[in-house]
Amino acid sequence: MSLAMPDSRRLFLQTATAAAVAAAAPNGLPKRTLGKTGLEVSILGLGGARIGNLDDGKAARDVVRRCYDLGVTYFDAAAAGAYGLSQSRYGAALHDVRDKIVLATKTRHRTAPQAQLDLDQSLSNFRTDRIDLYQVHNVMTDADIDNVFRPGGLMEMIEKAKKAGKIRFVGFTGHTDPRLHNKIMARYNFDTVLLPLSITDGGNFQKSFESETLPLARKHNLGIIAMKLFGAGAILKRKAATVAECLSYTWSLPIHTAIVGIEQLDHAAEVASLAASHKPLNAAEMDRLRRRAASLELAQLEPWKYNDFSAPTGPIYKAD
Repeated sequence: MSLAMPDSRRLFLQTATAAAVAAAAPNGLPKRTLGKTGLEVSILGLGGARIGNLDDGKAARDVVRRCYDLGVTYFDAAAAGAYGLSQSRYGAALHDVRDKIVLATKTRHRTAPQAQLDLDQSLSNFRTDRIDLYQVHNVMTDADIDNVFRPGGLMEMIEKAKKAGKIRFVGFTGHTDPRLHNKIMARYNFDTVLLPLSITDGGNFQKSFESETLPLARKHNLGIIAMKLFGAGAILKRKAATVAECLSYTWSLPIHTAIVGIEQLDHAAEVASLAASHKPLNAAEMDRLRRRAASLELAQLEPWKYNDFSAPTGPIYKAD
């Protein structure tokens, strides 16, 4: 979800200016209520991977703080890899405004002891005593779901942490198969869902989270968090749509926030400007973008939906 691109290929609308956001700052971006949680979140959320991947720690912290100053209140992270480093950078940049933001993180672990280590690390990195949203991360298979709920599994740790006040709300994430989202949704009273919503997902008539999972999530009043708006950059690289089109399409869906990877200060201002000036697309405009996407090679633009879990040599993950 990164917006990092050579200047010659940047696709931002040049008419959107940082001044439009400055007039609304601080914390003046459009906000929506995150489903049953009741939390108010900006429609633009910051993704953690790019923040964790930046070599310059100060630059990363400056981007985080700039996003907050421009109105971003939803900050996405996870415990593993670059995401883990993003937690530390969020903690350093935002500890003085902790009560004004929503901190969300995730764990890939499926056992209670391993997940407990992740949670403890996250709390320490964030410099906080509670996580606003803790998510069962990257649900990929039926067996994966069963492992979450088995005795000694992840959900036991989550329930214990909720009772202790260390976790406020619980969600789940994934991007491989809408069927799996719908199945795990029936197993627990989740508060939120993180799922890929984009013009390519909307135009994928064989496997679409927009058509298969979004209606059910709304029925359960889940907080709906969108990801992969740009197809991990593939939509932009293939010039299938502009940044503005990608953002407008997803924001025009019945979601609450969309996480975007940002690694430069000017990118933060430009994307926040688009959020501040967002006007929902009408039905005809949405359908036009879906039809455009439907004509593309979707397996290249959404490879995470085409994983092969039954390969003779073991599962093949084409994208994460």
